[in-house]
Amino acid sequence: SIGVPIKRHQAAIIDACIMLAGCIYIVWIADNFFYPFQGFLITLGVPVAVWSAIFVADVIMRKKAYIEEDLYNEQGMYGSINKGSISLMLLGTIVGWGFVTNTFASWLSWQGYFLRFIGGKEGEWAFANVGVIFALIIGFVGHIILASKTIAKQESA
Repeated sequence: SIGVPIKRHQAAIIDACIMLAGCIYIVWIADNFFYPFQGFLITLGVPVAVWSAIFVADVIMRKKAYIEEDLYNEQGMYGSINKGSISLMLLGTIVGWGFVTNTFASWLSWQGYFLRFIGGKEGEWAFANVGVIFALIIGFVGHIILASKTIAKQESA
């Protein structure tokens, strides 16, 4: 679904291997299920927050419905890749991960690299996971700034 040029059965095999590796880790390596899962949710929450904010901003800004045929057509009104949204996803994810802490899983200790600006990994804001809020703001405000002209042009066509 992300455009990797491989056949469906190959993608299913890759997905199955990733899921199997995760299950093996949870069942035989991790001390318990809750902490790695909590770490996974915090890690995944940041890019999901950016994506959700971009989507909500796009829906709010549009006055007309999407033209469904153009969504599936690379030469359609919407094109094949929205570089602005992808850039916002990357920026929001990088900033968001920099402002979340993850003491639940030791393999996620790399997160929180921007917390030094607001008191460090042991400061008052360390466990508030404000990175999710920052990710939402970056996605929402960024999409309004980057896409308003494009959406107006698409709707005038």
